[in-house]
Amino acid sequence: MALIPRKSQNFLPLCVVVCLVLGGLNFLMSLGVIGTVVSLLNKPAPRLVETADGVMRNVVALDHAEPTPESIRQFVASTLYSLYDWRGILPPETPEDLGSPKPDLGVPISTGNGELKITTATWRAGFRLSDGIRKDILTQIALLTPQDIFTTQPRTQTAMTSPVIGVPQKVEADLWKVDYTGLLMVFANGDNLGDLVVREHEVYIRVIDPLVPVNADIDNPQISDLQRVVMEERRAGLVIESMPERLRN
Repeated sequence: MALIPRKSQNFLPLCVVVCLVLGGLNFLMSLGVIGTVVSLLNKPAPRLVETADGVMRNVVALDHAEPTPESIRQFVASTLYSLYDWRGILPPETPEDLGSPKPDLGVPISTGNGELKITTATWRAGFRLSDGIRKDILTQIALLTPQDIFTTQPRTQTAMTSPVIGVPQKVEADLWKVDYTGLLMVFANGDNLGDLVVREHEVYIRVIDPLVPVNADIDNPQISDLQRVVMEERRAGLVIESMPERLRN
């Protein structure tokens, strides 16, 4: 009795059908993902966020090259205050320094009248000035700074009153202008009435790329003390490009 061989089963058509079905499903899923992404791109940025204390607040997305007027005013106020800080004490670094400030021995710089000192706060704030004006501005301030404030028995004391800072005006893409008026009271040689010195500036602020990201660790031991100071002072991403002044006594 002859045996009839059985026909072998061919799975190729089935595999083709399965692949077509899976490919179609993958295509449909891709279309869905693309549609979701497009809808998210067309939606406005979320403006309501919850802060760490559980309070819901409205926020607005900001461009790095578009600082807020208030941030510019704060930058100008803190920079000019530090540039004309002639109190003769070091900027506080710890909470203990607030109650017991340390005397400032000053930072010597070379001027046309020999070597003079500026305060440590002034020297630090100098890195908020553009490289083109930093040397000239610090030299001018050194010539005005009472040198006896760096001695153990200073004869001069100063106090800066609240400045008047105008509304920032945009000059060009990354340049802003602010009018500044500050009043500096100088008490010298036991004069309790003091002299009023007016500081009037037309300050031009340039937007720059910060030397260090906001969340970067500047306490890295591989960073020198000078590098750390520069990085801290330029972290805001702003520098003063020019500040023509009119000094009146």
